[in-house]
Order: sequence, then structure tokens, then C-alpha cells
Amino acid sequence: MEQYLNKTLTIDPGDHTGWSYWKKDLYPIYGQYNLDRKYKTLEEQLKYLADEFSNLLERFPNTSYVYIEGVEFWEGSQISMVAAKRQNLSKLSYLVGMYFDKAITSGMEARIIPARVWKGQMTNEILENKIRRINGQSYPSEHILNAVGIGISRMGYFQRTVRVPQKFHRNKLGFLTDDKT
Repeated sequence: MEQYLNKTLTIDPGDHTGWSYWKKDLYPIYGQYNLDRKYKTLEEQLKYLADEFSNLLERFPNTSYVYIEGVEFWEGSQISMVAAKRQNLSKLSYLVGMYFDKAITSGMEARIIPARVWKGQMTNEILENKIRRINGQSYPSEHILNAVGIGISRMGYFQRTVRVPQKFHRNKLGFLTDDKT
């Protein structure tokens, strides 16, 4: 049986960070913040995005859990190969670490969830169709769509679409986890 997320943020990190805030139903509050292009250096960009994430945490001060999509290199993915060559995966890794740290230091429980765990090989088109069947909603960007997808996956709605790697198991609440709780 599915269990709704409550007081939970799900994050698709990047220059266009999509987020969704869950409150015991299938209809999250959602949004996106985008990197302001006036910031030219990597350090300026990371600081700006981390500050935007801090603002998001302040907007939802009762947040208990934060799930952040992790960074992975997929050899078979042309997008992943291009991102690696441009050093975008490094920047994204730094950003995920900063988001994780800000959530933890704000007293929230945080987890980094690899896309292969929550999404498997689903394209965004398939993801969009599945989410629409589950909650009847469409979302304005792929980043928000992925943030919502992380939440719906954490509630167990994609159980038949995700092949769970051996090192992950379902905890007592039915969520995928890599720890022993």
C-alpha cells in the first residue's frame, strides 16, 4: 500500500532546479528556480544556486525530509557523455553536495537518490504519462516533472517500473533505501 509523503521536498538539482513539496497527498506544491546568467564563475553560480535552495528551505520551515536526485554517468547516454566532457557532471556533483549539506545542517533528514533507483530507464515522456495517470496533473518543465517523479516514486507508485539494485532494499515504510533501517 502506498504511503503519502509529508513535509518532504524532492529536488531535481541543476542550473534549472525543479522542486516539489509534499503534504500528505498526490498534489505537491512545486516550482523551479533558474541560474541567473550574470554569474559567470563556477563559484558564483554555485553560491547563487545554494542561496536559492536555502530560500526554498526557509519557505518550508517544517520540512522533515529532502530527497535529492544524485549524479550518475550513463555510458550509453549521449547526454551524459556530453555533460561529462563539458564538466557539467562535476558542477552538478558539487551542487548536490551543497544541497545535501544545507538540508542536513538545517536539521532535516536528507537522501541522495540515483535516477536509476527512482526512474530506471524511463524517458521523460513515459514519466509524464505515468504521473498524469496517477494524479491527473501536467507540469511546466522537465525539471519540475522529475522532482514530482522522485516523490511519486518514493511513495511506491513506480514499483513495477524500477529494477531495484541489490544494494537497495525497502525499509519498514516501503521506501527504497541503502541503509539498514
